[in-house]
Amino acid sequence: MARARSRLSAKAVYSGEVSGEEVRQAPHDWRVPIARGIPPLAVGLTITFTADHSSIVGLVMFSIFGLTTAIVLGIAGTRQPASELTRPLYRGLALISGFAAVLAVLAAIATGGSLPLLLLLVGGFAVLAGALELVWGLRHRAVSPLARDAITVGGGTLALAIVLALVADPVSAVGFFGAYAVILGIFLLIAGLSLKWSTPMKEGAAL
Repeated sequence: MARARSRLSAKAVYSGEVSGEEVRQAPHDWRVPIARGIPPLAVGLTITFTADHSSIVGLVMFSIFGLTTAIVLGIAGTRQPASELTRPLYRGLALISGFAAVLAVLAAIATGGSLPLLLLLVGGFAVLAGALELVWGLRHRAVSPLARDAITVGGGTLALAIVLALVADPVSAVGFFGAYAVILGIFLLIAGLSLKWSTPMKEGAAL
């Protein structure tokens, strides 16, 4: 298995040296989606059980979501070998999430809570992150068992951007973001457990 794993470089996959079936049967680290799913679930549940759905609460919760997501995916993307197909996805999502989190913190400090900035930051994050994950999933749907989950998460994240474009009050904006975070967290936890039960864990995996 180790010898087969060493052949699974992006170059080998795209050149046809390695078949899609070999990639699907290779071990994949189930801990990454689980670690990624915990922060949004915690943020979403916090929003759900918090009566205050003001813009400042939304900015703070979004900054926590973005920062923790960036840390998890940044570690995963750094520890994975350069040949790993998910490496550029994780690093790209970490960059987008971290940048959005920093802007949210600055917006919260500078304005004390601004609905336009909340909608702009969360919506902008949803467009960029959703598009990146959706495109990655579509591109790798024939060669990676993780592609289907990426398509689902990317599509759901883009849907959040569309919903936020239609709301005009902080209660709805924060509520929809909280609902998205809960659904995302549960989905990623299920995806990680499904991956654990379907494939063996690779040695030296990320996280």
